[in-house]
Amino acid sequence: MSQTKQRKPRLTRQMLEDELDRARIRRVNVTEDMLTLYLEDGRVVGMPTVWSPRLSKASEAERQNYDIIGHGAGLHWPDLDEHVSVRSILLGRQSAERASEAGTNER
Repeated sequence: MSQTKQRKPRLTRQMLEDELDRARIRRVNVTEDMLTLYLEDGRVVGMPTVWSPRLSKASEAERQNYDIIGHGAGLHWPDLDEHVSVRSILLGRQSAERASEAGTNER
């Protein structure tokens, strides 16, 4: 009996871009140390607040004053003039401000 392996479709750049574009925030939890996003598709992703100097230096009240923007694609802290996107968290990108403080080119 011959068995043929089922090949998984190859992940293309466009498929990855589409997946990143579909990721949407359902709920948020912000603590002194961690930003946690609960996505509409059931995933839970997080980012240490040290990746965003503005968030890590913010007061509790400033951290809790955020808006979900772009139909769930990101967050904005008006008191801090800070933006974080789901895409950047999924890609493991620190803020440009943090990267320059650390002396790297990561973004």
